[in-house]
Amino acid sequence: MADIFREVDDDLRRDNAQQLWDKYGIYLIGAAVAIVVVTSAFVGWRAFTTSQAETAALAFIEAERAASVEGADAPAIYAALAEDAPAGYAALARLRAAAAFTEAGEKVAAVETYETLVADTSAEPILRDLAQVKAGALLVGEASYDDLATRLVALTDESAPWRNPAREVLGLAAYREQKYERAYAYFQEIVNDPTATPGVRDRAHVMIALVDPHVARSAVAAPETETPTEPETGDAE
Repeated sequence: MADIFREVDDDLRRDNAQQLWDKYGIYLIGAAVAIVVVTSAFVGWRAFTTSQAETAALAFIEAERAASVEGADAPAIYAALAEDAPAGYAALARLRAAAAFTEAGEKVAAVETYETLVADTSAEPILRDLAQVKAGALLVGEASYDDLATRLVALTDESAPWRNPAREVLGLAAYREQKYERAYAYFQEIVNDPTATPGVRDRAHVMIALVDPHVARSAVAAPETETPTEPETGDAE
């Protein structure tokens, strides 16, 4: 009897399995195919992106080699690379193009190139901020302190990676317009920042020495005014 019941139980399991397969088999096949397709696509995409990155890196190296040749039009070489390169290399190419314009004395073209990078939302924020600081440095003496402050004040925050170069630019702009207290404050922030590089800290010390006498004179020329006190009033006797 036990054998009969076991055979019946086996038949029922086979019937249930067949019914489940008839009902859901197509979905299982579809899921398996989907897994294979997704896996293949991922592997293919990874290989493609790796190939793209290698191609972009080689193109950048070749551009640097070509730009270093004597008499080469470095700004044009980097500008052409920026047009076709992926976002990261395009941003680096624009930074190199702007630096080449600066070296050639073409300040307007350099600022325009930096500002193109600043406006490029596909570029990394840290590179866009660097371009903003470099453009600001070129504009000291041409743009007003207020204009440069609009561009750079946000980049002087303690958490900003380019805070000390931005502070230096604003300090110089403030000094040129005889805003000595502001200039002193920016240079002092650089000196107090333990992460400041030796070069920017040394320049800040020099500027503090230049600004300090003006700050002292301002303090003497504009003594602190006392707030007038109202006469005491008492009840009439």
